[in-house]
Amino acid sequence: MKLRTSGAAHRSHPRDGYVIFAVLIVIVVLSLVGYRFADSMTSEYRAGVRLGDDAQVKMAAISGLNYAAAMLSDSTTLSSQLSGNPFDNEGTFGEVQLTPSGGTASPGRAACFSVRSVAVNDDGTYSQKYGVIDEGGKLNINSLIGIDPTGQALDTALMAILTAIMPQNGTNQTIADSIADWLDADDTARSSGAESSYYQGLSPSYSAKNGPLNSLDELLLVQGVTPYILYGGDTNRNGVQDAGEVDATRGLADYITVYGREINLSSSGTQRIYLNDADLATLYTQLQAAVGDDMATYIMAAKLFPTSAVPASSSGNQSQATPPSQIASAVQTAMNTAITNGTSGSQIQSLMDLINSQVTVAQTDAEGRTAPALVVPSPLNTSSQLQTLLPLLMDQTTVKQAVELVPRININTAPMNVLLAIPNMTATLATTISTQRASNVATDPGTVSAAWLVTSNTLKPAQFKSMEAYITGGTMIYRVQSIGYFKGTASNTNGGATGPLARMEAVIDTNQGAPRFLFVRDLSDLDNPRGFLPDQ
Repeated sequence: MKLRTSGAAHRSHPRDGYVIFAVLIVIVVLSLVGYRFADSMTSEYRAGVRLGDDAQVKMAAISGLNYAAAMLSDSTTLSSQLSGNPFDNEGTFGEVQLTPSGGTASPGRAACFSVRSVAVNDDGTYSQKYGVIDEGGKLNINSLIGIDPTGQALDTALMAILTAIMPQNGTNQTIADSIADWLDADDTARSSGAESSYYQGLSPSYSAKNGPLNSLDELLLVQGVTPYILYGGDTNRNGVQDAGEVDATRGLADYITVYGREINLSSSGTQRIYLNDADLATLYTQLQAAVGDDMATYIMAAKLFPTSAVPASSSGNQSQATPPSQIASAVQTAMNTAITNGTSGSQIQSLMDLINSQVTVAQTDAEGRTAPALVVPSPLNTSSQLQTLLPLLMDQTTVKQAVELVPRININTAPMNVLLAIPNMTATLATTISTQRASNVATDPGTVSAAWLVTSNTLKPAQFKSMEAYITGGTMIYRVQSIGYFKGTASNTNGGATGPLARMEAVIDTNQGAPRFLFVRDLSDLDNPRGFLPDQ
Protein backbone atom coordinates (compact mmCIF):
# COMPACT_ATOMS: atom_id res chain seq x y z
CA MET A 1 0.00 0.00 0.00
CA LYS A 2 1.36 3.42 -0.98
CA LEU A 3 1.25 6.28 1.34
CA ARG A 4 -0.31 9.39 -0.17
CA THR A 5 1.71 12.53 0.30
CA SER A 6 0.35 16.03 0.30
CA GLY A 7 1.25 18.25 -2.73
CA ALA A 8 1.79 21.15 -0.41
CA ALA A 9 4.83 19.48 1.05
CA HIS A 10 6.62 19.50 -2.32
CA ARG A 11 5.46 23.02 -3.54
CA SER A 12 8.36 25.59 -3.68
CA HIS A 13 7.84 28.92 -1.95
CA PRO A 14 8.11 32.11 -4.21
CA ARG A 15 11.15 34.38 -3.60
CA ASP A 16 10.47 38.01 -2.51
CA GLY A 17 13.72 39.64 -4.01
CA TYR A 18 11.87 41.58 -6.73
CA VAL A 19 11.82 44.63 -4.41
CA ILE A 20 15.53 45.17 -4.90
CA PHE A 21 14.98 45.77 -8.60
CA ALA A 22 12.56 48.55 -7.83
CA VAL A 23 15.06 50.04 -5.41
CA LEU A 24 17.82 49.86 -8.00
CA ILE A 25 15.65 51.57 -10.58
CA VAL A 26 14.86 54.36 -8.15
CA ILE A 27 18.55 54.73 -7.31
CA VAL A 28 19.51 54.89 -10.99
CA VAL A 29 16.81 57.44 -11.72
CA LEU A 30 17.82 59.54 -8.72
CA SER A 31 21.46 59.26 -9.76
CA LEU A 32 20.63 60.45 -13.25
CA VAL A 33 18.57 63.29 -11.85
CA GLY A 34 21.41 64.16 -9.50
CA TYR A 35 23.92 64.00 -12.34
CA ARG A 36 21.77 66.19 -14.54
CA PHE A 37 21.29 68.63 -11.70
CA ALA A 38 25.01 68.68 -10.91
CA ASP A 39 25.86 69.09 -14.59
CA SER A 40 23.32 71.87 -14.93
CA MET A 41 24.65 73.60 -11.83
CA THR A 42 28.20 73.21 -13.10
CA SER A 43 27.19 74.78 -16.40
CA GLU A 44 25.40 77.56 -14.56
CA TYR A 45 28.47 78.07 -12.41
CA ARG A 46 30.74 78.20 -15.43
CA ALA A 47 28.36 80.59 -17.17
CA GLY A 48 28.28 82.74 -14.05
CA VAL A 49 32.06 82.73 -13.85
CA ARG A 50 32.30 83.62 -17.54
CA LEU A 51 29.79 86.42 -17.13
CA GLY A 52 31.80 87.68 -14.18
CA ASP A 53 35.01 87.43 -16.19
CA ASP A 54 33.41 89.22 -19.14
CA ALA A 55 32.20 91.98 -16.86
CA GLN A 56 35.63 92.26 -15.26
CA VAL A 57 37.55 92.55 -18.54
CA LYS A 58 34.98 95.05 -19.82
CA MET A 59 35.51 97.19 -16.74
CA ALA A 60 39.26 96.83 -17.28
CA ALA A 61 38.82 98.13 -20.83
CA ILE A 62 36.72 101.04 -19.55
CA SER A 63 39.48 101.75 -17.02
CA GLY A 64 41.83 101.98 -19.99
CA LEU A 65 39.64 104.64 -21.58
CA ASN A 66 39.68 106.69 -18.40
CA TYR A 67 43.43 106.15 -18.00
CA ALA A 68 44.01 107.48 -21.52
CA ALA A 69 41.72 110.44 -20.88
CA ALA A 70 43.71 111.37 -17.77
CA MET A 71 47.03 111.06 -19.60
CA LEU A 72 45.95 113.04 -22.64
CA SER A 73 44.25 115.87 -20.77
CA ASP A 74 47.16 116.60 -18.42
CA SER A 75 49.53 118.87 -20.36
CA THR A 76 52.41 118.11 -18.00
CA THR A 77 52.03 114.35 -18.41
CA LEU A 78 51.59 114.70 -22.15
CA SER A 79 54.81 116.67 -22.55
CA SER A 80 56.94 114.83 -19.98
CA GLN A 81 55.88 111.19 -19.59
CA LEU A 82 54.62 110.85 -23.16
CA SER A 83 57.15 113.30 -24.66
CA GLY A 84 54.32 114.74 -26.72
CA ASN A 85 53.83 111.37 -28.44
CA PRO A 86 50.65 109.53 -27.39
CA PHE A 87 50.43 107.82 -30.79
CA ASP A 88 53.17 105.20 -30.44
CA ASN A 89 54.14 104.81 -26.80
CA GLU A 90 54.27 101.26 -25.46
CA GLY A 91 55.83 102.43 -22.20
CA THR A 92 52.65 104.28 -21.28
CA PHE A 93 49.95 102.43 -23.19
CA GLY A 94 51.30 98.86 -23.10
CA GLU A 95 50.03 96.34 -20.55
CA VAL A 96 48.73 98.07 -17.41
CA GLN A 97 47.79 95.71 -14.56
CA LEU A 98 44.90 96.70 -12.33
CA THR A 99 44.92 96.14 -8.57
CA PRO A 100 41.59 94.95 -7.10
CA SER A 101 40.00 97.12 -4.44
CA GLY A 102 40.39 94.26 -1.98
CA GLY A 103 44.15 94.00 -2.40
CA THR A 104 46.00 91.62 -4.71
CA ALA A 105 44.57 89.58 -7.54
CA SER A 106 44.60 85.80 -7.76
CA PRO A 107 47.71 84.43 -9.46
CA GLY A 108 47.19 84.47 -13.22
CA ARG A 109 43.88 86.33 -12.90
CA ALA A 110 45.02 89.93 -12.73
CA ALA A 111 42.86 92.16 -14.91
CA CYS A 112 44.85 94.25 -17.38
CA PHE A 113 44.31 96.67 -20.23
CA SER A 114 46.35 98.08 -23.07
CA VAL A 115 45.55 101.02 -25.34
CA ARG A 116 45.87 100.00 -28.99
CA SER A 117 45.38 101.60 -32.37
CA VAL A 118 45.74 101.00 -36.07
CA ALA A 119 47.81 103.85 -37.48
CA VAL A 120 47.71 104.91 -41.12
CA ASN A 121 51.23 105.17 -42.52
CA ASP A 122 52.14 107.71 -45.18
CA ASP A 123 52.65 104.94 -47.73
CA GLY A 124 49.05 103.81 -47.27
CA THR A 125 49.85 100.77 -45.12
CA TYR A 126 48.65 100.22 -41.56
CA SER A 127 50.42 99.37 -38.31
CA GLN A 128 49.17 98.21 -34.93
CA LYS A 129 50.57 100.45 -32.23
CA TYR A 130 50.25 101.12 -28.52
CA GLY A 131 48.67 104.53 -28.53
CA VAL A 132 45.77 106.65 -29.65
CA ILE A 133 44.59 108.21 -32.91
CA ASP A 134 44.54 111.97 -33.39
CA GLU A 135 41.04 112.80 -34.55
CA GLY A 136 42.36 116.26 -35.41
CA GLY A 137 44.56 114.69 -38.08
CA LYS A 138 41.48 113.73 -40.08
CA LEU A 139 39.38 115.77 -42.47
CA ASN A 140 36.53 117.22 -40.42
CA ILE A 141 33.58 117.21 -42.79
CA ASN A 142 31.51 119.41 -40.48
CA SER A 143 34.29 122.02 -40.39
CA LEU A 144 34.75 122.03 -44.13
CA ILE A 145 31.06 122.59 -44.79
CA GLY A 146 31.22 125.40 -42.21
CA ILE A 147 34.13 127.09 -44.00
CA ASP A 148 32.57 126.61 -47.44
CA PRO A 149 28.77 126.27 -47.11
CA THR A 150 28.44 125.50 -50.82
CA GLY A 151 30.04 122.11 -50.15
CA GLN A 152 32.41 122.39 -53.11
CA ALA A 153 35.55 122.24 -50.95
CA LEU A 154 34.15 119.19 -49.14
CA ASP A 155 33.22 117.51 -52.42
CA THR A 156 36.72 118.02 -53.83
CA ALA A 157 38.43 116.85 -50.64
CA LEU A 158 36.31 113.70 -50.39
CA MET A 159 36.97 112.87 -54.01
CA ALA A 160 40.72 113.18 -53.41
CA ILE A 161 40.57 110.75 -50.46
CA LEU A 162 38.27 108.24 -52.18
CA THR A 163 40.45 108.21 -55.28
CA ALA A 164 43.52 107.54 -53.15
CA ILE A 165 42.11 104.73 -50.99
CA MET A 166 39.71 103.08 -53.46
CA PRO A 167 40.98 103.91 -56.96
CA GLN A 168 39.10 101.02 -58.56
CA ASN A 169 35.72 102.04 -57.16
CA GLY A 170 33.53 103.38 -59.95
CA THR A 171 31.12 105.25 -57.67
CA ASN A 172 33.57 107.64 -55.99
CA GLN A 173 32.09 110.75 -57.63
CA THR A 174 28.58 109.66 -56.64
CA ILE A 175 29.70 109.18 -53.04
CA ALA A 176 31.54 112.51 -52.83
CA ASP A 177 28.68 114.45 -54.42
CA SER A 178 26.06 112.71 -52.27
CA ILE A 179 27.91 113.37 -49.00
CA ALA A 180 28.32 117.04 -49.93
CA ASP A 181 24.60 117.22 -50.78
CA TRP A 182 23.73 115.51 -47.49
CA LEU A 183 25.55 118.20 -45.49
CA ASP A 184 24.97 121.39 -47.49
CA ALA A 185 21.95 123.53 -46.67
CA ASP A 186 20.32 123.60 -50.10
CA ASP A 187 18.07 121.06 -51.81
CA THR A 188 19.80 121.21 -55.18
CA ALA A 189 21.47 117.92 -56.03
CA ARG A 190 24.88 117.81 -57.67
CA SER A 191 25.32 116.03 -60.99
CA SER A 192 26.02 112.69 -59.29
CA GLY A 193 24.58 113.53 -55.89
CA ALA A 194 21.24 113.18 -54.12
CA GLU A 195 18.98 115.39 -52.04
CA SER A 196 15.76 114.76 -50.11
CA SER A 197 13.77 114.16 -53.30
CA TYR A 198 15.82 110.98 -53.87
CA TYR A 199 15.61 109.71 -50.29
CA GLN A 200 11.86 110.36 -50.11
CA GLY A 201 11.42 107.76 -52.83
CA LEU A 202 13.06 105.03 -50.75
CA SER A 203 11.30 102.66 -48.37
CA PRO A 204 11.38 103.67 -45.61
CA SER A 205 11.67 107.27 -46.77
CA TYR A 206 13.70 109.98 -45.05
CA SER A 207 15.21 113.39 -45.78
CA ALA A 208 18.77 114.61 -46.25
CA LYS A 209 20.35 116.01 -43.09
CA ASN A 210 21.31 119.35 -44.70
CA GLY A 211 23.46 120.11 -41.69
CA PRO A 212 26.42 118.87 -39.62
CA LEU A 213 26.59 115.20 -38.64
CA ASN A 214 26.60 113.82 -35.10
CA SER A 215 28.12 110.47 -36.05
CA LEU A 216 29.97 109.00 -39.01
CA ASP A 217 27.43 106.17 -39.06
CA GLU A 218 24.89 108.68 -40.38
CA LEU A 219 26.77 108.47 -43.67
CA LEU A 220 25.36 104.96 -44.13
CA LEU A 221 22.09 106.72 -45.03
CA VAL A 222 23.79 108.53 -47.91
CA GLN A 223 23.49 107.33 -51.50
CA GLY A 224 26.43 105.11 -52.43
CA VAL A 225 27.89 104.81 -48.93
CA THR A 226 28.06 101.19 -47.76
CA PRO A 227 29.71 99.64 -44.69
CA TYR A 228 32.57 98.64 -47.00
CA ILE A 229 33.03 102.23 -48.22
CA LEU A 230 32.88 103.63 -44.70
CA TYR A 231 34.81 100.97 -42.77
CA GLY A 232 36.50 98.84 -45.43
CA GLY A 233 36.91 95.10 -45.77
CA ASP A 234 38.85 94.82 -42.51
CA THR A 235 35.72 93.88 -40.58
CA ASN A 236 37.38 93.53 -37.19
CA ARG A 237 39.31 96.76 -37.82
CA ASN A 238 42.73 95.58 -36.71
CA GLY A 239 44.75 96.54 -39.77
CA VAL A 240 45.36 92.91 -40.78
CA GLN A 241 43.54 90.73 -43.31
CA ASP A 242 42.23 87.86 -41.21
CA ALA A 243 40.55 84.66 -42.35
CA GLY A 244 37.10 85.32 -43.77
CA GLU A 245 37.76 88.97 -44.63
CA VAL A 246 37.45 90.11 -48.25
CA ASP A 247 40.54 92.30 -48.00
CA ALA A 248 42.41 94.55 -45.58
CA THR A 249 41.08 97.77 -47.10
CA ARG A 250 40.27 100.50 -44.60
CA GLY A 251 37.42 102.84 -45.40
CA LEU A 252 36.67 106.54 -45.19
CA ALA A 253 36.40 106.40 -41.39
CA ASP A 254 40.21 106.42 -41.08
CA TYR A 255 40.42 109.73 -42.92
CA ILE A 256 37.32 111.75 -42.04
CA THR A 257 35.65 112.72 -38.79
CA VAL A 258 32.74 114.67 -37.35
CA TYR A 259 34.49 115.32 -34.03
CA GLY A 260 36.68 118.35 -33.58
CA ARG A 261 37.43 121.24 -31.30
CA GLU A 262 39.91 124.10 -31.40
CA ILE A 263 40.12 126.77 -28.72
CA ASN A 264 41.72 130.14 -29.39
CA LEU A 265 44.08 129.90 -26.41
CA SER A 266 47.85 129.90 -26.06
CA SER A 267 49.83 126.78 -25.21
CA SER A 268 49.72 127.83 -21.55
CA GLY A 269 45.92 127.98 -21.63
CA THR A 270 45.65 131.77 -21.52
CA GLN A 271 43.60 133.90 -23.89
CA ARG A 272 45.51 135.00 -26.94
CA ILE A 273 46.04 138.68 -27.66
CA TYR A 274 43.52 139.90 -30.21
CA LEU A 275 45.51 141.98 -32.70
CA ASN A 276 42.46 143.89 -33.93
CA ASP A 277 41.36 145.05 -30.49
CA ALA A 278 40.01 148.61 -30.55
CA ASP A 279 41.82 149.48 -27.29
CA LEU A 280 45.21 150.38 -28.79
CA ALA A 281 46.89 151.33 -25.52
CA THR A 282 46.06 148.02 -23.84
CA LEU A 283 46.96 146.11 -27.00
CA TYR A 284 50.40 147.73 -27.16
CA THR A 285 51.10 146.95 -23.52
CA GLN A 286 50.03 143.31 -23.92
CA LEU A 287 52.17 142.88 -27.03
CA GLN A 288 55.25 144.35 -25.38
CA ALA A 289 54.97 141.80 -22.58
CA ALA A 290 54.29 138.88 -24.92
CA VAL A 291 56.54 139.39 -27.96
CA GLY A 292 58.96 142.16 -27.02
CA ASP A 293 59.17 145.88 -27.78
CA ASP A 294 60.39 145.72 -31.38
CA MET A 295 57.72 143.28 -32.57
CA ALA A 296 55.01 145.08 -30.59
CA THR A 297 56.03 148.41 -32.10
CA TYR A 298 56.00 147.01 -35.62
CA ILE A 299 52.54 145.48 -35.19
CA MET A 300 51.16 148.80 -33.97
CA ALA A 301 52.89 150.57 -36.86
CA ALA A 302 51.33 148.11 -39.31
CA LYS A 303 47.91 149.00 -37.92
CA LEU A 304 48.48 152.76 -38.05
CA PHE A 305 50.58 153.34 -41.19
CA PRO A 306 50.74 152.05 -44.78
CA THR A 307 52.35 148.64 -45.19
CA SER A 308 54.11 147.38 -48.28
CA ALA A 309 55.70 144.13 -49.32
CA VAL A 310 59.43 143.59 -49.38
CA PRO A 311 60.91 141.08 -51.83
CA ALA A 312 61.83 137.93 -49.94
CA SER A 313 65.24 137.89 -51.63
CA SER A 314 66.17 141.20 -50.04
CA SER A 315 64.39 140.94 -46.70
CA GLY A 316 66.82 138.65 -44.97
CA ASN A 317 69.73 141.10 -44.81
CA GLN A 318 67.96 144.36 -44.06
CA SER A 319 69.43 146.50 -41.34
CA GLN A 320 67.41 148.85 -39.24
CA ALA A 321 69.35 152.12 -39.26
CA THR A 322 66.68 154.10 -37.41
CA PRO A 323 67.01 153.85 -33.61
CA PRO A 324 64.19 151.77 -32.11
CA SER A 325 63.40 154.58 -29.68
CA GLN A 326 62.70 156.96 -32.57
CA ILE A 327 60.37 154.45 -34.20
CA ALA A 328 58.59 153.78 -30.91
CA SER A 329 58.16 157.51 -30.36
CA ALA A 330 56.62 158.00 -33.80
CA VAL A 331 54.28 155.05 -33.28
CA GLN A 332 53.28 156.28 -29.84
CA THR A 333 52.43 159.71 -31.27
CA ALA A 334 50.31 158.17 -34.02
CA MET A 335 48.62 155.89 -31.51
CA ASN A 336 47.73 158.82 -29.24
CA THR A 337 46.23 160.64 -32.22
CA ALA A 338 44.18 157.58 -33.18
CA ILE A 339 42.91 157.20 -29.62
CA THR A 340 41.94 160.88 -29.55
CA ASN A 341 40.11 160.53 -32.86
CA GLY A 342 38.39 157.33 -31.73
CA THR A 343 39.95 155.14 -34.41
CA SER A 344 41.75 151.82 -34.02
CA GLY A 345 43.77 151.57 -37.21
CA SER A 346 43.52 148.96 -39.93
CA GLN A 347 42.71 145.29 -39.40
CA ILE A 348 45.46 142.67 -39.55
CA GLN A 349 44.04 139.81 -41.59
CA SER A 350 46.88 137.32 -41.18
CA LEU A 351 50.17 137.05 -39.31
CA MET A 352 51.70 136.08 -42.63
CA ASP A 353 51.15 139.68 -43.78
CA LEU A 354 53.79 140.77 -41.27
CA ILE A 355 56.50 138.71 -42.98
CA ASN A 356 58.55 140.24 -45.82
CA SER A 357 56.92 143.60 -45.19
CA GLN A 358 57.76 147.14 -44.17
CA VAL A 359 55.87 150.12 -42.79
CA THR A 360 56.24 153.74 -43.84
CA VAL A 361 55.94 155.76 -40.63
CA ALA A 362 54.99 159.40 -41.08
CA GLN A 363 56.76 161.96 -38.86
CA THR A 364 56.53 165.58 -37.85
CA ASP A 365 59.28 167.74 -36.39
CA ALA A 366 59.15 169.68 -33.16
CA GLU A 367 57.31 172.53 -34.87
CA GLY A 368 54.67 170.25 -36.33
CA ARG A 369 56.02 170.30 -39.85
CA THR A 370 56.15 167.14 -41.96
CA ALA A 371 59.45 165.36 -41.56
CA PRO A 372 60.96 162.61 -43.72
CA ALA A 373 59.07 159.36 -43.25
CA LEU A 374 60.68 156.36 -41.61
CA VAL A 375 60.70 153.08 -43.52
CA VAL A 376 60.60 150.37 -40.87
CA PRO A 377 61.26 146.73 -41.88
CA SER A 378 59.45 143.93 -40.06
CA PRO A 379 61.52 142.05 -37.46
CA LEU A 380 60.22 138.92 -39.19
CA ASN A 381 62.15 139.78 -42.35
CA THR A 382 65.37 138.30 -40.98
CA SER A 383 65.70 134.52 -40.79
CA SER A 384 66.99 134.47 -37.22
CA GLN A 385 64.16 136.65 -35.94
CA LEU A 386 61.61 134.65 -37.90
CA GLN A 387 62.75 131.43 -36.21
CA THR A 388 62.24 132.95 -32.77
CA LEU A 389 59.34 135.34 -33.16
CA LEU A 390 56.91 133.56 -35.49
CA PRO A 391 56.24 130.57 -33.17
CA LEU A 392 55.77 133.04 -30.32
CA LEU A 393 53.42 135.21 -32.35
CA MET A 394 51.32 132.28 -33.56
CA ASP A 395 51.03 130.96 -30.02
CA GLN A 396 50.37 134.22 -28.19
CA THR A 397 48.37 136.33 -30.67
CA THR A 398 45.37 135.93 -32.96
CA VAL A 399 43.46 137.79 -35.64
CA LYS A 400 40.17 136.14 -34.61
CA GLN A 401 38.24 137.25 -31.55
CA ALA A 402 36.16 134.09 -31.09
CA VAL A 403 37.26 131.63 -28.39
CA GLU A 404 35.83 128.56 -30.14
CA LEU A 405 37.33 128.26 -33.62
CA VAL A 406 36.27 126.10 -36.55
CA PRO A 407 38.37 122.94 -35.98
CA ARG A 408 41.24 122.57 -38.45
CA ILE A 409 43.45 119.69 -39.55
CA ASN A 410 46.53 118.94 -37.46
CA ILE A 411 49.27 119.16 -40.07
CA ASN A 412 51.65 117.24 -37.79
CA THR A 413 49.59 114.03 -37.70
CA ALA A 414 47.43 114.05 -40.83
CA PRO A 415 47.99 110.98 -43.07
CA MET A 416 49.27 111.64 -46.57
CA ASN A 417 45.82 111.12 -48.09
CA VAL A 418 44.40 113.80 -45.79
CA LEU A 419 47.24 116.20 -46.61
CA LEU A 420 46.46 115.79 -50.29
CA ALA A 421 42.81 116.65 -49.62
CA ILE A 422 43.60 120.05 -48.05
CA PRO A 423 42.53 122.90 -50.35
CA ASN A 424 45.47 124.51 -52.21
CA MET A 425 47.77 121.60 -51.30
CA THR A 426 49.95 120.00 -53.96
CA ALA A 427 51.47 116.52 -54.04
CA THR A 428 54.97 118.02 -53.84
CA LEU A 429 54.12 120.10 -50.78
CA ALA A 430 52.38 117.17 -49.09
CA THR A 431 55.43 114.96 -49.60
CA THR A 432 57.75 117.67 -48.28
CA ILE A 433 55.58 118.23 -45.21
CA SER A 434 55.43 114.49 -44.50
CA THR A 435 59.22 114.24 -44.74
CA GLN A 436 60.03 117.38 -42.75
CA ARG A 437 57.65 116.79 -39.84
CA ALA A 438 59.28 113.46 -38.96
CA SER A 439 62.24 115.34 -37.44
CA ASN A 440 60.15 117.85 -35.47
CA VAL A 441 60.10 117.85 -31.68
CA ALA A 442 56.47 117.28 -30.71
CA THR A 443 56.51 119.70 -27.77
CA ASP A 444 58.38 122.51 -29.55
CA PRO A 445 56.31 125.74 -29.83
CA GLY A 446 57.04 125.88 -33.55
CA THR A 447 55.59 122.39 -33.99
CA VAL A 448 52.49 122.97 -31.88
CA SER A 449 51.72 126.26 -33.63
CA ALA A 450 52.53 124.94 -37.14
CA ALA A 451 54.96 127.86 -37.48
CA TRP A 452 57.62 125.35 -38.53
CA LEU A 453 56.03 125.18 -41.96
CA VAL A 454 57.20 128.75 -42.56
CA THR A 455 60.37 128.87 -40.44
CA SER A 456 61.69 125.77 -42.22
CA ASN A 457 60.76 127.28 -45.59
CA THR A 458 58.51 124.29 -46.29
CA LEU A 459 55.73 126.75 -47.14
CA LYS A 460 56.11 130.32 -48.30
CA PRO A 461 54.11 132.84 -46.24
CA ALA A 462 51.65 133.26 -49.12
CA GLN A 463 51.16 129.49 -49.35
CA PHE A 464 50.58 129.21 -45.62
CA LYS A 465 48.08 132.08 -45.79
CA SER A 466 46.12 130.26 -48.49
CA MET A 467 45.81 127.20 -46.23
CA GLU A 468 45.62 128.64 -42.72
CA ALA A 469 41.83 128.34 -42.62
CA TYR A 470 42.30 124.57 -42.88
CA ILE A 471 45.50 123.71 -40.97
CA THR A 472 46.85 123.97 -37.44
CA GLY A 473 49.56 122.30 -35.36
CA GLY A 474 47.71 120.99 -32.32
CA THR A 475 44.74 118.88 -31.33
CA MET A 476 42.23 118.38 -28.53
CA ILE A 477 40.32 115.31 -29.75
CA TYR A 478 41.59 111.71 -29.66
CA ARG A 479 40.11 108.34 -30.58
CA VAL A 480 41.04 105.63 -28.07
CA GLN A 481 40.66 101.83 -28.16
CA SER A 482 41.22 99.93 -24.93
CA ILE A 483 41.60 96.14 -24.72
CA GLY A 484 40.67 94.51 -21.38
CA TYR A 485 41.87 90.99 -20.53
CA PHE A 486 43.37 88.78 -17.81
CA LYS A 487 47.11 88.62 -17.48
CA GLY A 488 48.47 85.43 -18.98
CA THR A 489 45.65 85.03 -21.50
CA ALA A 490 47.31 83.06 -24.27
CA SER A 491 46.57 82.98 -27.97
CA ASN A 492 45.62 79.68 -29.57
CA THR A 493 46.61 78.18 -32.89
CA ASN A 494 43.63 79.75 -34.63
CA GLY A 495 44.76 83.26 -33.81
CA GLY A 496 42.15 83.61 -31.09
CA ALA A 497 42.57 83.71 -27.35
CA THR A 498 41.68 81.28 -24.59
CA GLY A 499 40.37 83.87 -22.18
CA PRO A 500 37.78 86.64 -22.34
CA LEU A 501 38.67 89.96 -23.93
CA ALA A 502 36.77 93.23 -24.16
CA ARG A 503 37.35 96.00 -26.66
CA MET A 504 36.04 99.50 -25.98
CA GLU A 505 36.35 102.62 -28.12
CA ALA A 506 35.88 106.27 -27.19
CA VAL A 507 36.37 109.73 -28.66
CA ILE A 508 37.75 112.04 -25.99
CA ASP A 509 37.85 115.83 -25.82
CA THR A 510 40.76 116.74 -23.52
CA ASN A 511 38.95 120.02 -22.77
CA GLN A 512 41.84 121.90 -21.15
CA GLY A 513 42.36 119.32 -18.40
CA ALA A 514 38.71 118.36 -17.81
CA PRO A 515 38.22 115.53 -20.32
CA ARG A 516 34.84 114.76 -21.86
CA PHE A 517 33.75 111.55 -23.55
CA LEU A 518 32.06 112.51 -26.81
CA PHE A 519 31.41 108.96 -27.95
CA VAL A 520 31.76 105.48 -26.40
CA ARG A 521 30.94 102.08 -27.88
CA ASP A 522 31.69 98.41 -27.30
CA LEU A 523 33.61 96.83 -30.19
CA SER A 524 33.92 93.37 -28.63
CA ASP A 525 31.41 91.91 -31.10
CA LEU A 526 33.75 92.78 -33.97
CA ASP A 527 36.39 90.40 -32.65
CA ASN A 528 35.74 87.33 -34.76
CA PRO A 529 38.57 86.57 -35.05
CA ARG A 530 40.15 88.61 -32.30
CA GLY A 531 41.44 91.92 -33.60
CA PHE A 532 44.01 92.56 -30.88
CA LEU A 533 45.60 89.83 -28.79
CA PRO A 534 46.81 90.41 -25.22
CA ASP A 535 50.46 91.07 -24.50
CA GLN A 536 52.33 87.80 -24.18
